[in-house]
Amino acid sequence: MLDFRQIQNFVAVAERLNITRAAEVVHLSQPALSRQMQALEKRLGLTLFERVGNRLVLTADGEDLLRGAVALIDQAQHLVDRSQKLKSGSVGLLRVGATSQTIARLVSPTMVRFRKSYPLVDIILSEGDNDSLLEMVDTGVVHVAVAAFSNARGLAGTKLFEAALRLIVPPGHRLEGASVATIADIADEHLMLLRRGFLTRQLFDLTCASSGLRPNILLESDSADTLACLADDGHGIAVVSTSARPVRNAARTIALHDDGAPIKGDVYAVWKNNRSRPACLADFVSCLAREATPAPPLAPADI
Repeated sequence: MLDFRQIQNFVAVAERLNITRAAEVVHLSQPALSRQMQALEKRLGLTLFERVGNRLVLTADGEDLLRGAVALIDQAQHLVDRSQKLKSGSVGLLRVGATSQTIARLVSPTMVRFRKSYPLVDIILSEGDNDSLLEMVDTGVVHVAVAAFSNARGLAGTKLFEAALRLIVPPGHRLEGASVATIADIADEHLMLLRRGFLTRQLFDLTCASSGLRPNILLESDSADTLACLADDGHGIAVVSTSARPVRNAARTIALHDDGAPIKGDVYAVWKNNRSRPACLADFVSCLAREATPAPPLAPADI
């Protein structure tokens, strides 16, 4: 393996073709630099310089290696420059996880805001349910996720908003126009739910369990938009939350309460405490928090 300093010194000599002037630039004595060039030639098994009278000239092999050496030094300087930018957070890679509806409602507009300040940071998105997102953070697949969590597994987070449960009822349903409904009100209804793993489903299942209700499930889905469309077409009641873009008919969107209080859970920007994070992560989380405030309008979500 060649010493990088030796390569830099070779370039200094090759560009000046004068050992004395090159020695001044690299802060070596002339004899020491001459010995270093001789050692480099011996190491490579090539003649890099020749004497023509009093002049030092590059051989053909020396000219060829000079091009490669200059490119190598330029690449090394690029790495140094980029490392400084990475340290400042102005460039780099940020991996973000969220549910599909949270990506649409929150993460996408946050990326627009964030890129105004960090145009050279590449953002890669991963989609999943709440449980999958926490696993992604834990294993390092993403740097940050928008999810509900406990501080188990060494995770930390900043609260972004509250996700409250909502019902989307079909057109002409007896509950249409109501502002609030309870679990008892939908005990005999066909229900469309997000599958297990989503916060919305977890909150709903806990409420059913405490109320002794065994829900009549027509469909379990990964998409709150799918549930909303089925409700719009009259197939049953969709159970969603307030974390996504507005539904088409807010008049048929009803708050779901239990014991007189909204059924809701906190949603956070979540990261791994003991893992190295991009320098720009804190600013991205701040952008998420600003975009999440004030709370979004009543709408379905698949968190």
